Amino acid sequence: MRAGFFIGLMVAVSLTGSTLTHAQVAQTQVAQTQDTQILSAWPVVQGPATAAMHVVPEVQAPAVETGSIDPNAAAPPNADIGQAARALIPVPPALAPAVSASVPAVSTVAPAVSALDAAPSPGTDGPAVAAPVIVAIQPSPEEADQSALIAFYSSRRDEPLWVTKTGYTAKALVAISELKNAGEWGLDANEFEVPDLPATGTSGLSRDDLAQAEMSLSIAVLKYARFARGGRIPDPAHTLSSYLDRTPQWRDRKTLLDDLAKSDAPAAVLLGLHPQQPQFNLLRQAWLETQRASVAKGIKLETSADLKPGDRAPSIAQLRRRMNVPAASAAVDDLYDEPLVRAVQGFQTLKDIAPADGVISSSTRAELAKPIVKGNADQLAANMQMWRWLPEDLGQLYVTVNVPEYMIRVVKAGEPIFTERVTVGLVDKQTPIFSDQMERVTFKSIWKVPDSIKVREIWPSLLRGGGLMRQHNLRIKRAGEGGEDVDWQRIDWSKADMNDYQVYRPPGAGNQLGLVKFSFPSKHYVFMHDTPEKYMFNWSRRANSHGCMRIRNPLQMAAVILGEDKGWDRAKIDDLVKNGPDHNIIELAAKIPVHITYLTARIARGGKIETWPDVYGHEKRITLALANKWDKIAKGRDHLAPLDQTAVPRMAAAGPKRQPKSGDNSVQSLMSAMFSGL
Repeated sequence: MRAGFFIGLMVAVSLTGSTLTHAQVAQTQVAQTQDTQILSAWPVVQGPATAAMHVVPEVQAPAVETGSIDPNAAAPPNADIGQAARALIPVPPALAPAVSASVPAVSTVAPAVSALDAAPSPGTDGPAVAAPVIVAIQPSPEEADQSALIAFYSSRRDEPLWVTKTGYTAKALVAISELKNAGEWGLDANEFEVPDLPATGTSGLSRDDLAQAEMSLSIAVLKYARFARGGRIPDPAHTLSSYLDRTPQWRDRKTLLDDLAKSDAPAAVLLGLHPQQPQFNLLRQAWLETQRASVAKGIKLETSADLKPGDRAPSIAQLRRRMNVPAASAAVDDLYDEPLVRAVQGFQTLKDIAPADGVISSSTRAELAKPIVKGNADQLAANMQMWRWLPEDLGQLYVTVNVPEYMIRVVKAGEPIFTERVTVGLVDKQTPIFSDQMERVTFKSIWKVPDSIKVREIWPSLLRGGGLMRQHNLRIKRAGEGGEDVDWQRIDWSKADMNDYQVYRPPGAGNQLGLVKFSFPSKHYVFMHDTPEKYMFNWSRRANSHGCMRIRNPLQMAAVILGEDKGWDRAKIDDLVKNGPDHNIIELAAKIPVHITYLTARIARGGKIETWPDVYGHEKRITLALANKWDKIAKGRDHLAPLDQTAVPRMAAAGPKRQPKSGDNSVQSLMSAMFSGL
């Protein structure tokens, strides 16, 4: 019966090509016993981020550690409360994997999006023809929280984490206090509300009230963890834009709960969930200063001796108003307490005051007296969210392109060792935002025209007589390994199947990839490369390609990359260009992380806010999502949707050609971009 279930499930997926719903699985899963509950954990990013960049995580059931539990041992304290709390946790639906049909080697349409998640073919920049893909029904983040909590309480025999029979523990009160401070991190504290209980030591509390408090606080800390790691927008590629290929950096729930159980400092555990990158902290401090601008206007600090944490002074009340940190009570309004010290330390970090020890010295007082540098709060919050999606470990050596800035950097040990201008994709052919790993450098590369350009631009040109083929020295060969060149002028392109052909340009003068290409294979089929058209790097707005990134000084970047990887110098690079073979592939000994970012704001030295235009609209989409205005978001087309290579393009009637005006770079840019990568 079990085998029959899986065969039926495979047939169902083969016919529909879609993921089954929870209800469909529940109806079909006849082989499961009635008393078996499948608990599935949300996928997490663990270990070095570079090891998990290009892996499709599997859904796994959280382990319930029972091997070390003595079944004859006495129940832990207050287990009845924990058991009641566990009973309040909704049990997530049963989940089951399904196997999708394999994609034929030769098909009438491009592989589905799931197939594009396959590992790229060796020596290419795009995806392989996919083998059978395991498709799993992913739990929602809330369901994953519930599953993790059920497993956690089961593993500790229902011993509560937060309460005793007399109310919240001291550790629970610290955790609750930190949840209430969520607003300091750009989160909404109302998202993490927990029930109030009388002060610890009160007798007569009902088990149900205690269980509700225990369960609510556990769910709240897991939700806080998700939001700290970017989970306020858990799936931006599907809810915002397919080009925004980011995911929250989920922290393993079991590890987090175990850490909270072991730690006497839950606030430190919760604060450690936020990005630890210096730029995130600076953005946060600039965001806090922007929030203070309206309430701190006109406040001047009195001159006094240096103030140290723990001091009392009349000027502390003014400092509270300047930093927008109200006192817990009137009795401590003049006390330089820990929350106020923490705010001042953040301000000192923003203003490059060292050490950032919270001491109100003359230099700190002088900065506090200056007008507040006010930024755009929504823009700063959106950029904080984008940092939450970035890998926790960017790498000791990595390459990053910041699209709105049109700049590329090679960073080593946190410092840039190469910085240069780039061009990026057009608004309707965007450079995708994602992280992967650079695997190879190719000198004097053959340019394999991407399917999107082949179908949408080359095919119509072939139907008109092939002007683009002649203009750009393009050739056509049979698709597949070892395919031979064909005479494209002898083929009836109105009856052709473009799946059967590969368009390419050989190395040489005018090749749009120039002298060198940097490959980090992914489903997006984009890469970095040289270009013969250097003039475009003088433009201030450089969004003019099909998605690939062109570099102004790529040979120097090659010298930096291969210098780090192989110890080669610039003379070696120049020799490869001059005397090396065509399409000379240099495999890297160690893959280098690549991060394509979309940061429209950065905090420079002294707290200066640098900004760039929202060229693709991602900042606006994130801002709307953070405000829960999902219905206002314009997602745009799915650039990974299957591409039909069999339907002959409809030819529009020729109209008058628009002549570019003097200084109009957009037309020239578009023509150049047509043959400058994806």
